Amino acid sequence: MSSVHVSTPTRAGESRLPLQPLLILGLGVLVTVTAESLPAGMMPEMAADLAVKPLEIGLLISVWAITVIVTSVPLARATGRVDRRLVVGYSLTLFALANIATALASSYPLAMATRVLAATAHGVFWAVVIVYASSLLSPSQLGRGLAVVTAGGTAATVAGLPAATLIAQTWGWRTTFVILGAIALLIGAVVVRRMPSYRPDRAADQGRDRGFWRDPSLPALALLGAAATLIAVAQFASFTYIRPYLEISAAIAPAHSSGLLFLYGAAGMVGVVTAGFLADRFPRGSLAAVLVLFVLAFLVLTVASTATAAVVSALATWGFAIGALFPLLQTTLMKVASERTRTLASAGLVVLFNVGIAIGPWLGGIVGGAAAPTTNTAASAGVMLVAAVLGVLGLHRATRWLRPAAATTSTSPSEAA
Repeated sequence: MSSVHVSTPTRAGESRLPLQPLLILGLGVLVTVTAESLPAGMMPEMAADLAVKPLEIGLLISVWAITVIVTSVPLARATGRVDRRLVVGYSLTLFALANIATALASSYPLAMATRVLAATAHGVFWAVVIVYASSLLSPSQLGRGLAVVTAGGTAATVAGLPAATLIAQTWGWRTTFVILGAIALLIGAVVVRRMPSYRPDRAADQGRDRGFWRDPSLPALALLGAAATLIAVAQFASFTYIRPYLEISAAIAPAHSSGLLFLYGAAGMVGVVTAGFLADRFPRGSLAAVLVLFVLAFLVLTVASTATAAVVSALATWGFAIGALFPLLQTTLMKVASERTRTLASAGLVVLFNVGIAIGPWLGGIVGGAAAPTTNTAASAGVMLVAAVLGVLGLHRATRWLRPAAATTSTSPSEAA
């Protein structure tokens, strides 16, 4: 079985983006991200059927995040020598079976157990899918290609979760889990049977532990990882309370909230597309600019909450920034990481972002909650400012690490990381 490596030079004339495999991976991302938040959209139906309080259904999401945090990096390291195609395909298969098992759960404890299993598969999938997608792309295609894959996450927010919620309301919550499981099972089979193989470089794998913690890419990855954690904290400290913000702070009628949230999601899709074009040309500058946009959006939402036009503009800017963030950040991480730190970078981002997801709503509830949402946006602006500083420092450190690496590559292409 042949191997493909991220750093393998592109063959002469090979310039077309491998759109079909990228779309398959993007669909896998859409399904997994939709399932992650699914209990939030079906809380009344699940609570009534399983005879528990809505709070306990909410815990299914919290336990999911904790499971991803605990299992992602160890399992990604444990599968480090396995063909990435098989890891992606079989993690989707396990994810599918776990979701079907959730649909069949006769009690809350069984539903919790199946969610833990699905979250474990989700963590492995996310730890590897970006690395695998990168192996299908030449360096000049990395930004556009990863934008296609990560667009699945934004599409899950815009279309996946609303569609799943509608299915649950029409045919029941169990049907929704069965449908998601069936789709994931199909995608997993396609990946295993149709997608190209990719095994990490053997020399890098053999030296993975020897001197791993002295790898020159680690300082930049650590700074970018810390920035990612704070970005997630800022994002969810405010977004968790977006409805109270719109209805209390901005005095916008509840009937218009869904339209504004759709605007937020649509702006996110525009951000994904824009990032796809910018990531290959100006990856570090574009990422720094997006972090600044986050800060400005939260500041406007804080100081101009009574100006409807300003709120709408800031909400669209926020959506654009969160959509652009993931392809830009993932592209930067894949460019910065060496062969032996690439899996850690991908898995670590999943873990750190989930840490931020766990902290963000708690922070929002402490500083303002639903009663004072502008306090949340103010806190988010401050946290995002710190994230921007750390991100810029990480980008600066990455530039210092990439320069000597580029010089080494030009001298000895066979040793390129």
